[in-house]
Amino acid sequence: MDRESFILPGILILVLIIVLVLVVAFSGNNTFTSDKISFQYPAGWSQSSIVGNFSNTTLYSQVTFTANIMDSNGNTQPAYIIVQVQQRAQGVINLPSTSTIVTNTSNSSVSSVNVDNITATQLGGTGGNISEKVTIIEKNNYYMVITFISPPFALNQTSEAYNMILKTLNIS
Repeated sequence: MDRESFILPGILILVLIIVLVLVVAFSGNNTFTSDKISFQYPAGWSQSSIVGNFSNTTLYSQVTFTANIMDSNGNTQPAYIIVQVQQRAQGVINLPSTSTIVTNTSNSSVSSVNVDNITATQLGGTGGNISEKVTIIEKNNYYMVITFISPPFALNQTSEAYNMILKTLNIS
């Protein structure tokens, strides 16, 4: 057999290996871990702008995840998922109730969800240019607020990533 008869199968095997590596790299999940919290998020989302370290001594911590999602015209727009933790202030702040805020907003909803065995409040709304959902978790002396903000056409993809974070969230 000639060396030339091995070149084409060798190239095909090499291309298949490269494609397999790319598929595995872009289809898996990433894990965010910082002191007291951890969760998974899809590989298509990038982590940016971390503030604080999510420990019991930090007043405020935040991490933002971003994905550029393509619309039907081929244009991309960013979608965001923001995870914030902040200490609860001592005393009372008189704010409008959640139900009052939501009833004054069209296309919105309020519900309770179970996140890491903690009952959380979830607010959601969709408008002409934006879809948003906020989950508020209260644990010990902290509030955790997890928010997604996306264009309406990206609602399904953003919701999937958001729900993955909520399902895998571990607060210690």
